[in-house]
Amino acid sequence: MLYGLIVAAIHNHSNMAFVKAFVAKLLREFSSGDSARRVLDRAFEASLKTVKRSLEEYSSPDFRGDHNETEAIQRLNLHTAMTNGRHLLWLIERMIELKVADKAVREWSEQSTFTADLQRAFRDDAWRNIVPGLPVVVLRCTCKLANAVASGSILAARPIVDWMLHILPYHILHINEVWYHGHPIGVPSTYRVQGRNP
Repeated sequence: MLYGLIVAAIHNHSNMAFVKAFVAKLLREFSSGDSARRVLDRAFEASLKTVKRSLEEYSSPDFRGDHNETEAIQRLNLHTAMTNGRHLLWLIERMIELKVADKAVREWSEQSTFTADLQRAFRDDAWRNIVPGLPVVVLRCTCKLANAVASGSILAARPIVDWMLHILPYHILHINEVWYHGHPIGVPSTYRVQGRNP
């Protein structure tokens, strides 16, 4: 039932803000943290799979050309990626709020093929006119997870922290570099690691 409510929340178009707020409240007050973790993990995996599939199809040579049908498929793939990217962002926010984003951090850091498809997609100009906000949504997902790791609310292995440092460019996120558990990682300027100088 809880999974169904989450799916309804992220796919509800008529009154999305109200439904999402209601489901977020239910998740916060849900008695079983393990159950909440499982359903959020399941929803996260489903949305991520859809985003990955859409970008894979968009980047595929089979869907290239100037034909009207091909262009329509490409637009659909980009819109699908954008819509489900927003779903991912909302899910990540809920997972961080409940401190159950461990698996999401790990999954997000192991997406080399997804990253390659993103890079290929962004080398085209088409996305700028169709879904100009897609890079921002992807970066916000990454930033949310990275900041949660940096604040200590999510535990992550050293390779994941190093990966975050690699993909969070200073000039895009306007962040200050601080030290976290002996490793530099970008976090917002308002955050300071206890016992270390900024």
